[in-house]
Amino acid sequence: MPRLQWTRATSATLLALVGALSLTACSDDDDTTPDSGVKVDAGITTDAGSDAGTTDAGSDAGSVDTGIAWDGGSAGDFSCEGKTQTTLNFAPGEEQEIQNQVNTLAECTTIQLAPGTYTFKNAITIRQNGITLVGAGKGVKGEGTGGASSTVLVFTTAQANSNGLDVVGHRFTVSDLAVWNAKKDAIRVESSSDVVMRRVRTEWAEANKETNGKYGLYPVKSKYVLIEDCEAYNAADAGIYVGQTEYAVVRNSVAKQNVAGIEIENTKYAYVLGNTAQDNTTGLVVFDLPGNPIKGTDIRVKNNIITGNNRNNFASVQASSSTVSQVPAGTGTFMLASRRVELTGNTWGNNNTVDVAVLSGLTIDSNPANWAAAGGNWASADIYIHDNTFQGGSGDNVDNGNLSQTRRPLGAALAALYAYGETQGTLGVEHLVWDGLDPVGHDRGQLNPINICFVDNTLPTGTTTAIVDLDLQAAATLAGKGDLVGAWGKTRHYAADKAEFNCAGFSPALTIGDNIK
Repeated sequence: MPRLQWTRATSATLLALVGALSLTACSDDDDTTPDSGVKVDAGITTDAGSDAGTTDAGSDAGSVDTGIAWDGGSAGDFSCEGKTQTTLNFAPGEEQEIQNQVNTLAECTTIQLAPGTYTFKNAITIRQNGITLVGAGKGVKGEGTGGASSTVLVFTTAQANSNGLDVVGHRFTVSDLAVWNAKKDAIRVESSSDVVMRRVRTEWAEANKETNGKYGLYPVKSKYVLIEDCEAYNAADAGIYVGQTEYAVVRNSVAKQNVAGIEIENTKYAYVLGNTAQDNTTGLVVFDLPGNPIKGTDIRVKNNIITGNNRNNFASVQASSSTVSQVPAGTGTFMLASRRVELTGNTWGNNNTVDVAVLSGLTIDSNPANWAAAGGNWASADIYIHDNTFQGGSGDNVDNGNLSQTRRPLGAALAALYAYGETQGTLGVEHLVWDGLDPVGHDRGQLNPINICFVDNTLPTGTTTAIVDLDLQAAATLAGKGDLVGAWGKTRHYAADKAEFNCAGFSPALTIGDNIK
């Protein structure tokens, strides 16, 4: 029996829950203007991605660009070599001097912050190349004031809707400090290249507060990004968010108590290694959104711990992205409108809704025209899930039982189906859920047309079915007509060794991560 017995619902309630299956999608950050009020282009151009004009979800569809042999270091055009390099030193109490200096920084300047607490009423806005901002240490979770070996930047009384650090500039590094109670994003770096965030902590003082800032670490529209040994807590959207970026490494970092722990959105070539995502609403996710020009691809997710992500969703529907605000609590990992994603060496468990889900972008926006910016990138395909560990304890209490048709309709639909399924002997959601939508209108005789490979994973003893194809469109249609028996009958439940899912990944294989130092 599941840890938490399903709540029995009347047929009328179940029908109401599956009544809304299409979310409203929007960019996870509609504000494209930095806090200075001036749009700044640091020279990064977006690329719709290889095969942007195709919508074939199958493997090996046309020419595939696997990217350059990036080693995780600087690869952009800007360098401080041979240029004058300056260091500016500041101590607590010199906040105004810091603000004055950042407005007129020369390129290739290091700002050294002594240990202690720095209180700011405005964002620290940097618009220069070659800037390094370094403190004395990030401190520990819950530390809102700096100590003898930590530097904490406090924005509790800052102006509304301002970021903590707001940066546009190539070769930017921030390290060894914490950003506390930013009004919007803690550290936002936009349209930049060679970005390094190392040993940084972002945090909001109160948990589960929808008025907390949206993002902790937020590089967006950038290239060659490294996030390592960082921590992110209590963000009302995502703790660590890499968006619309080419070439990114997120490694050895911790994301807890956020709505989403780690997000990789509309990004090409990302290596997500050795992170811990626990106690979020959803742990680690990979997705594309409509209207963004980069077609996400080539994402390797390796050796991460993604367990116990059961925090109730506290994102504001108005202030947060509509995508994240509608994720049901208890979601370990979902991939939406994603392709060429490899998940290996990871650990999932005790995620109340589902460990891993593969979804079509049409679940959040059913109009293909809205996906035109990246060449029609709604389809998920080529998902290689191998050599992971599924601990168990997942899929037995969708959205913690706090079902909402209007705010989290997909979770409500999943709960409705499995509430009926329990009466048929299925006591929980399988470890891998596929919505069954892509390719649109495909022959249902094709059991795995988008090449989801589920191979050599360790499952709990006694597991009978590990994979489910929801055939969501057909199931929802029947449920809407009152035919719950027929709706459940459309779902297909497979053992882990089902031949059609016992495949060897995709070709060409990913190269991102192969050269990372």
